[in-house]
Amino acid sequence: MRSLLLLLLVAELLLASTVVVTYVVKPDGKTVTSVKFRDVLINNSPRPLNVSGVVLPPYSAAVVEREAGGVYPPFVAVDVDLHYINGTLTEGVLKADKDTVIELRLGIRVLLPISAFVMVSVPVDDKIAVLYETPPTSITQISGTTVYYWTLFVTNYTDFRIKFRVRQFGSFGAVRMPSVTVSTALRLNDTLTALVKRAGELDAAYAQLRNFTKATSLFTDTVYGQLQNLTQLIQILNLTGTALRQGAAALNTSTYALEALRMQILALGDAANGVATALNQSLLLVDYQYTALITAANLLEAQSSALSSYKAAAAEAFKSLRDTQTQLYTIRKNLLNARWTLDEAIKNVEDAKRRLSALNVSGVPQARQAVETAVAALDSAAAQLYALRGVVDSLISTVDASIAIIDSAANTLETTSRSLGELAPLLNNTAVSTRRNATELREATPQIVRNATKKLQEVAHNLYKTGADVVKFATPLHNASATLANVGTQLQKYAEELDKFRVEQLRALPRLGFIQSAVQNYTYIVETQRREVETQMEALRRYYAAVNTTEVELRWQIELPVAVRNMTLSLPPTQYEAASQGGYMQPPTLAAVLTGVAGATGAVFFLLKKR
Repeated sequence: MRSLLLLLLVAELLLASTVVVTYVVKPDGKTVTSVKFRDVLINNSPRPLNVSGVVLPPYSAAVVEREAGGVYPPFVAVDVDLHYINGTLTEGVLKADKDTVIELRLGIRVLLPISAFVMVSVPVDDKIAVLYETPPTSITQISGTTVYYWTLFVTNYTDFRIKFRVRQFGSFGAVRMPSVTVSTALRLNDTLTALVKRAGELDAAYAQLRNFTKATSLFTDTVYGQLQNLTQLIQILNLTGTALRQGAAALNTSTYALEALRMQILALGDAANGVATALNQSLLLVDYQYTALITAANLLEAQSSALSSYKAAAAEAFKSLRDTQTQLYTIRKNLLNARWTLDEAIKNVEDAKRRLSALNVSGVPQARQAVETAVAALDSAAAQLYALRGVVDSLISTVDASIAIIDSAANTLETTSRSLGELAPLLNNTAVSTRRNATELREATPQIVRNATKKLQEVAHNLYKTGADVVKFATPLHNASATLANVGTQLQKYAEELDKFRVEQLRALPRLGFIQSAVQNYTYIVETQRREVETQMEALRRYYAAVNTTEVELRWQIELPVAVRNMTLSLPPTQYEAASQGGYMQPPTLAAVLTGVAGATGAVFFLLKKR
């Protein structure tokens, strides 16, 4: 019970074991591999705890490594290549001088379809100079030793080079070269979590791009349909403008005809007054006056019929204007629908741009560049959509102005038709009265002869009154003619402006096609990245099935040889040389010298091994 309570009180956290694979690369190129499990033990209890033979003090933690068996394939491979410049490697010892340079080349390859952070560390003292092309990420000082660190982001393959040169040799003419450590780690759970998150973001971006592609296609179809509507509207405006101008010319001709009729009526009145004084003198004048009155009646009836025709033409023009007005209202409704479609497209573009900007692709330069390019293209697409919406608003204003003008012209035609409707019966009644007076004049010639002056004066009075009535309608007809001509000119001008806008819309269609093509390209890029992420996730799952652990750490320790300075020993002359020079060297002396050289060499290697 006490042990169970102790286990409950002890908050021991045994994290998932980390597989540490160490590759020791010897100077001769041989590699020794070892595998260990590294565990982190934590004791949160107030009492010491013995875990697998490791005693943990209260509230402490320890890192324990134990030997492991089995094969753990690496996810990163390092190819080591050593070159010795101005030096010779013999039996693990480098014979060198101050001009000797050791060049180390590391070919780092990622074996899985992922990117990995690789750290290269080199501890050196002041006897060794480090030569590099890539500047180190950081440099630290530890107990008189300078440690250089390089952090490399490897996607597929990276070539790393570094050189070492001996600044000075030790007391015994030797110096130990530094050991280069290459390490990297893979946390499968964290990497898979990040890939799953990125896959979700790519799915969202892909959905937004697909929606934007559909919106772009819909908007292109809308613009194409709008162009067809504009073509029809331009044709209607041109035809209506031409009809109004022709109607204006006809009305203007009617004003001249009315003026001529008025002059004829006044001349008949003058003739009636002249004949009134001489009617009693000649019956021939009665016949002449009868013929003249009948002719006048016929003229009045013809003009009344012409005015009725003008009234019918004005009614048809009025109906045509109302039909045109109805079509303009329909076009205005289509323009409002197009503007709503533009607003929806702009909303989709802004939403897609916001989602693309929210993507977390800081770790992948290619994805970040693709997202930035997509956001720039979406900004350009939004600007063009805003410009198109402004053009549609301008077109709506133009259609509203056309509706107002056509409404004014229709009202003018309605007033003109009403006036013609009043004038035609008046002329017809005057013709009937004139024909009746002429008939009475002829049938009652004796009475006319006796009372001719009175009758002719009445006729003249009626003719003068009719001429005055005709004058009243001349000015309205002239004004209506000018109004219709002006409206026709304005409608044709609007037709020209709409045709220019139609041409601009036709030019905008290729730009819309380019935007749609660009969005499709970005959709392909995002889809490609999705497939890459899925490939990476599948590769990591297979790798996890192979190693059966969530954390793998790889470490390469590259041992460089001991550098020994080349020395030339000056030995004493041999016995033969001494004899020839008159001297003699005893054998014990030569043995002592050789023993001293061997002892010095052994001391050098002993000190180097001790270091």
